[in-house]
Amino acid sequence: MLREAEERRLARGLRGVWGTRARRDAAVAVRWGLHSDDDRVAELLELNGMPRWTAFEERFVVAERDGVVLAALAYRTEPKRMLLETLVVDPWAGEHGLAVALYAGVRDLAREMCVRGISASPGWRAAYLREAGFRRGMSGWFVDAAHPSSGDSRPLGRLGKMARLIIRYLIGRRAFGG
Repeated sequence: MLREAEERRLARGLRGVWGTRARRDAAVAVRWGLHSDDDRVAELLELNGMPRWTAFEERFVVAERDGVVLAALAYRTEPKRMLLETLVVDPWAGEHGLAVALYAGVRDLAREMCVRGISASPGWRAAYLREAGFRRGMSGWFVDAAHPSSGDSRPLGRLGKMARLIIRYLIGRRAFGG
């Protein structure tokens, strides 16, 4: 199995997927997985020591660079919620950048589906989730998909909460003729 993985890596290198550093830093596109991606996702699962059949049973969001799928993130949906599961990345493509791009890109895709909240299981990929704007909760990591991402994903401090309460009070007073 290791020999087959090494052969695939060499074949990708010959096809020009590796290229220069500028090519590796090229933009990563995040999109919904298609049935045509199942074979490539199965390869990624196999490279990460997971069973291939999972690719044909689960739904995935994929990250691609130069038309090649390099990472996939399994997900499930519930009413108004999206649950993120297994992340698989091509070991030779650079896990950090692809993982952060996937977790950040899922937010925009979820908004298309009118999903309000996204949750991810806690695990050793916590740094990727934090960098992508997720917040730590009691049972995992969460992000509100209904609102566009901003540079600062932290909640408002006391001053911001107080300003919001004052505005609500003034609006309420005006609405009732006060």
